[in-house]
Amino acid sequence: MKILMRDDKNKKWEPVESNAYGAETELQELLATSPDVISMDEIRPGAGPLVAAVREFYLPVGAIDILAFTARGDIAIIECKLAKNTQAKREVIGQILDYAAHVWDMSYEELDQSIQNMTNRSLADLVHEQSNDPEWDEEEFRANVNLALDRGNFILTIAVNEINEELNRIVRYVNSAGSPAFSFAALEMRRFQKSKTEMLVPHVFGPAHTPSKPASKSQRWNEESLFDALRAREPLSEPVARQILGWARSRHLRITWGQGSLYGSFVPVFHHNGRDHALFAVYTNCVIETYFYWYQQKPPFESEESRLGILQRLNDIEGVSIPADGIKKRPSIRLSILQKQTALDQLLAVFDWMIEEIKKT
Repeated sequence: MKILMRDDKNKKWEPVESNAYGAETELQELLATSPDVISMDEIRPGAGPLVAAVREFYLPVGAIDILAFTARGDIAIIECKLAKNTQAKREVIGQILDYAAHVWDMSYEELDQSIQNMTNRSLADLVHEQSNDPEWDEEEFRANVNLALDRGNFILTIAVNEINEELNRIVRYVNSAGSPAFSFAALEMRRFQKSKTEMLVPHVFGPAHTPSKPASKSQRWNEESLFDALRAREPLSEPVARQILGWARSRHLRITWGQGSLYGSFVPVFHHNGRDHALFAVYTNCVIETYFYWYQQKPPFESEESRLGILQRLNDIEGVSIPADGIKKRPSIRLSILQKQTALDQLLAVFDWMIEEIKKT
């Protein structure tokens, strides 16, 4: 590829020098610090740009060069290879599929914990900080990441400095031989330089077929559909859930509605000092799921002692018995336990107390 350039003072076209990458880590660093240079919409229409990335994401079979995420919850697995590396041909295909198979085996909590161990930030916080979208929805992001993990619906990308025919042929074949759940592409990242000006020329190869959104049979639940499902499953749980929803609205909490393909849910979210605090989820399988796993990621409940305080208050409710290790998980309480008004009042008082504690931070 020959590139010429000129400025507005000099009318003469001058060639631009190819600026070779010294090592694969250079290409990796470039993409990890500026993941939005990858045109995700060319690979998966509607995905939007990558907004957060981590390097060297370790798995039992090796380390993913770059694990990246879009604001809506698409997951990209990116391997970087230079043309001089013969692995840029066949072996990297098996490598990236092996990585995808191991990520597919992870839960959201395991993925999130691994990222926290690397960055000291939760996955949701990393994405939120980089998305620059005031309407970004953390619950929807988590739901989409969960769906991608469940279905193995990843964006697999091999980034190279220069495409070769063998890699191009493999990419074309994978995308033309059926309808895979994942998206697969090669990304050529040629780099040029003239004087102090540096240029990148990204070029996506493939895919011929791409899912336009995270593959799922999900639906957007709403108040009517959720209470219909609750009433059909356990009629006495419906009025309990309605009281909980009424309590949340009376506290002016934001309600997010789930997208589960099997169970519907709603989540009351308390916003304070620029942070969303998801308090719990009410599900159509007639449980209220507590969010200890999420509590530990934000003040004021990072310490085990503070979460044990929540646990004790909940266990004081007749019929509730959450084990001590529940403070690191998402233990559930049956809505049927809360049919006694005193039990429901006790539960809501716990969350009132939590909101007041959050306000102090």
